[in-house]
Amino acid sequence: MLKQQLKNLYFNFLKLSRRDKRLFQQILQNKAVTVLNLHQVSPHENPFWAPLKPALFDDLLAFLKADFEVVTFREIEQTKSEKPLAVISFDDGYYNFYEFAAPLLKKHALAANMNIIPSCVESGEPMWNIKLYDFLNSAPKSVIDEIRFSGFEYRLKDESFDGKVQYGLKISRFLKNRPRIERQELFGEIENLMRKCAFQRTRMMNSGEIREISETHEIGVHSFSHESMEFEENSFFEEDLQKCVRYFDEKLGLPLEIYAFPNGSYRPEQIEFLQRNGIKYTLLVGEDYARKGRNVFPRFTIYGASKLETRFQALGFNKKL
Repeated sequence: MLKQQLKNLYFNFLKLSRRDKRLFQQILQNKAVTVLNLHQVSPHENPFWAPLKPALFDDLLAFLKADFEVVTFREIEQTKSEKPLAVISFDDGYYNFYEFAAPLLKKHALAANMNIIPSCVESGEPMWNIKLYDFLNSAPKSVIDEIRFSGFEYRLKDESFDGKVQYGLKISRFLKNRPRIERQELFGEIENLMRKCAFQRTRMMNSGEIREISETHEIGVHSFSHESMEFEENSFFEEDLQKCVRYFDEKLGLPLEIYAFPNGSYRPEQIEFLQRNGIKYTLLVGEDYARKGRNVFPRFTIYGASKLETRFQALGFNKKL
C-alpha cells in the first residue's frame, strides 16, 4: 500500500538523521518515565481496530529490554537504574493478550499492566464500539444500509477496506458524541440488525484467565462500563468505581490500585476522587512522558505497522507539543 511505503521511507529517514538517538537522550536528561499504551496484539487483520502484529510486539519488547528498564507501576519508585524506566500498559482485556502478548512477555521475562473492564469480563462480549466494528467487518452492505439515524447522513460507499474504515470511524464518532442514554437507545437499533447476519465477536478474557495472568502482570481497571467519564455525572463515576472495587474484591480476589480512564476522558475532580478512594496509579492517554514521584501517568499509544514506527512511538515521537 502506497501510504505504508511512504511511512516506511519517512521513518527510515528519521533513523538515518539519528532522530531516535536525540529522543533517547532527551528521555535520559529529563529522567522521564515512558508508559506505552497498547490494546490488541494479534496476527488477525481488522480494518477498524488494527492490532499490533505479534512479530512487531516481539521486536518492541526486545528494543525496550535493551535500552530501558521495564518495570511495573508498583516498581517505579524503588527501581534504581542507569537506564530510563518504561512501563507496558494494556487496556480492555482482550483474549489475544492471553493468547499472543503474554507468551511474548514471558519470552522476554517482562511484566505488563493490564486494565480490564469488569462488565466485559462478565458478559464475555467487548464494549459497544468493538462489537460495532466486528459487525461492520462482516455485514453485507445491504444490511449496513439499513442503519438510519436522524443527523447521521453518511452511507457506506462500498465494501472495500477503506470504505468500511471511513464508515466505521464516522458512525463510531457519531455515537460517541451522544449522551450515554441516547447512544444506548441508538445502538439497540444496530443490535437488532446484528441478528440478521452471523459474525465473530472479539473475545475477551474471562475471570479465570485474568487471575492466571495476575500471577505475573499487574491488573488494573478500565472502569466498569467503559464510558467517557468527563461527560458523566460524578454520581455515575463514583458508583462505577465502587462496582469495580467490589468486583476486584469478590470476583478476582485482587487489590484495586490502578485505574485507566476510558478514552482518556476525565475531569480533575474525578482524579481526586480516585486518590481519596485507594487508587494509587491513575492512567491517562495524553501522548506525553510521565515522571517519578507522581501518581498520574500519561501514556503513549502504540499502533505502528513497522518495527521502526513502533520503536519511534516507544521513544515518544508522538509527544504532544
